[in-house]
Amino acid sequence: MTRRATDGQQRAFFLWTIAGTSLIVAAAAGAAVVEVFQGTADAGTFVWGMIGIAALLESLVLFAVGLRLRHQYLNQVQSYASRGDYLPDDGSRRPRMPLLGDGQATQNIQHQNPGGN
Repeated sequence: MTRRATDGQQRAFFLWTIAGTSLIVAAAAGAAVVEVFQGTADAGTFVWGMIGIAALLESLVLFAVGLRLRHQYLNQVQSYASRGDYLPDDGSRRPRMPLLGDGQATQNIQHQNPGGN
């Protein structure tokens, strides 16, 4: 279960990487896209402008799909099996449960004594 959730998160990041690359292509074709919309593009500029428009649309779709995958990952119910093992005892006599997620993270919270030593 954890492996599947992590794969979903990695797919979202992968899609966002491709979307960013498509945005770079769309930005490179920016002037051609403007000429296509103005109607002043010649044949070569028209083709390059259509590539830019397609890259822009592709990046928007990939970004939306990545958001959907990330949303599914964040709303997935975590179980005891997907949380990982309990963390080793540090002598504080407090239970140290693993954080939600893939079980690889550790707690970084410093518990301070309210009495103030």
